Amino acid sequence: MKLELDRYVPGLLLWLSNKIAASASALYRERFDLGVTDWRVLSYFEIYEWSTASQACELMGLDKAAVSRSVSALKEGGWLKSRPNGLRKIEYATTASGKKLHERIIKLAVAREEALLTGFSRQERETLVRSLNRMLGNLEAVQKVGHGDE
Repeated sequence: MKLELDRYVPGLLLWLSNKIAASASALYRERFDLGVTDWRVLSYFEIYEWSTASQACELMGLDKAAVSRSVSALKEGGWLKSRPNGLRKIEYATTASGKKLHERIIKLAVAREEALLTGFSRQERETLVRSLNRMLGNLEAVQKVGHGDE
């Protein structure tokens, strides 16, 4: 058996994701002195105010160490604030300057999305989003492959 790399969906998704993330990271570093992971974490706490870094990791599928570094950098930059919740939980939300930074970056992120989807009709965009969400819903089944009886 031989993979057809131009038709292998996991490979295509990974290739696309890596290329988009690398170019976004370079651009965001140049313009805002933040990497793409920092942007994702900032955006997460803008959307899910007063949630934990652990919750961010779970939802976005990011590495705990990477999120921890981003949280530290964002707090140091004055873009995130924190509050304790119980003995060992810390919750985060964006500060006023974090909200302003988010607004600046989101304009660029949406423009990049538009460029990525150039030539796609409204219907094709909806189909793509539905398909990607279906794939996200199938991740549990994917993770079980190779772990059961064969």
